[in-house]
Amino acid sequence: MNLDKLQINATIRSGWQAVDLGFLMARAWWRPLYLASLLSLLPLALVLLMVFSGSPLWALAIVWWLKPFWERLPLFIASRRLFDEESGVWSSMKSLPLKDILPWLLWRRFSVQRAFDNPVTVLEELKGGQRRQRLRILHGKYSDVALASQLVCFCFELLVCFGIIIMLDFFTPDTLDVRIYDNFNDLTLLGEWMYALAGIAAITLVMPFHTMAGFALYLNRRIELEAWDIEISFRSLAERKRNKDASPAGMVAALLLGFSVALAAPGAADAAVDHDRESAAVLIGEVVDGEDFGQERTVRKWRFKDWSDEVEEDTFPEWLIEFLEWWEANIGWSTDFAGFAAWLKIMLVVLFGALLVYLLYRFRGPLSRLGPAPAREAAPEVLFGFDVTPQSLPADVPAEVMRLWAGGGYREALGLLYRASLSRLIDKYELAFRASHTEAECAALVRARGIDSLSDYFWLLTSVWRRLAYGHQLPAAEQVRSLCDAWTKEFSREAE
Repeated sequence: MNLDKLQINATIRSGWQAVDLGFLMARAWWRPLYLASLLSLLPLALVLLMVFSGSPLWALAIVWWLKPFWERLPLFIASRRLFDEESGVWSSMKSLPLKDILPWLLWRRFSVQRAFDNPVTVLEELKGGQRRQRLRILHGKYSDVALASQLVCFCFELLVCFGIIIMLDFFTPDTLDVRIYDNFNDLTLLGEWMYALAGIAAITLVMPFHTMAGFALYLNRRIELEAWDIEISFRSLAERKRNKDASPAGMVAALLLGFSVALAAPGAADAAVDHDRESAAVLIGEVVDGEDFGQERTVRKWRFKDWSDEVEEDTFPEWLIEFLEWWEANIGWSTDFAGFAAWLKIMLVVLFGALLVYLLYRFRGPLSRLGPAPAREAAPEVLFGFDVTPQSLPADVPAEVMRLWAGGGYREALGLLYRASLSRLIDKYELAFRASHTEAECAALVRARGIDSLSDYFWLLTSVWRRLAYGHQLPAAEQVRSLCDAWTKEFSREAE
């Protein structure tokens, strides 16, 4: 590490100033950082999208889960750029350390300070007890800033993702009939693809800024602990001193001064050196005995009895050790385990209550059928201005629909088919439609009935009817004929 080539001003900043520095670093080195992100993320994302082509949101979930892996290459490249080392993306990929990646994809995946802790793993390559000790030193007063920075970047990912979706939906012409949600407010397959692609784009765009913010916090903490600013100042003074002494006038003056001191007092130089050493020893002793260095701290941690120091200490997850330390600090371990038993009892009661509430909610449908059947409300006779009583329907509904359609009564034809469907659903399937329901709510009740073919048919019929009734979009005659054939198929069988 050559501090003379450091590309940032080595001064101690506040936590949010360090985050701002990280964003500036991401802006300054955006080409290699984004190229590294795309080369590492894009190939696997394309493969996952092809594998999960029927459910692309699973591909988005896997890409999101692997974020600790994607963040390593931009961090590695930035660490080289920081000291003015030109490191290509391909060469960085070859030398990128991949050790300790499994914990970051398991119990450390939800670490709230991942970007701040990553340099300790990727750049310093520390593991186990050394890593935990190093993190305790580095975290200091910047833990809250690291948490807030990660939360802000996550919110920016959501904003970018939903912003892309809203922009595409806003600028898409209505004539294309692009539907992100169906009548049941569920995502269509096209909607899932749009959300998956927008989510991957948001992750790619925000990830360099999130990584550089954590890296800048790490650098700021090291500058504060290791006094990089003072070391750089001393090096600058030493360089100026060497340049001054290297000049001819300086060399002549130094020779004359040394010759005169040697002639005047041969033992003066030795006496001066001894005096400087004694003064330095006294000064060092005062500093060590001061408040900053004269402190002792006891660190306690959990491990098995007769645990060998040579055994790797990273066997237990860090969150488990932190939980046990919190328990000891806030609750304590009593010798007779009375306090522990009381707390355990409270936890079991709470868990049992939560489980009971979940089971009652989960099986609320079957449980409601155990009691007496509620009195069925009277079926409505008018819905959306239509008479839905069975007596108001013709004997052959599909034939009457096609006759009206051939005569130019398009709205009357589809209206008859729609109200006939509502009437059959009320009469044969006993669906509890209400006069206050909308078309979408009626379609949702049909879907809850659990008959997939009937639900798909009624959703399609509702969509065609709404486009004609409210959007004045006339369907093709073949589609109307297909709806009539499907009506005969769906409503001619017995109610299930």
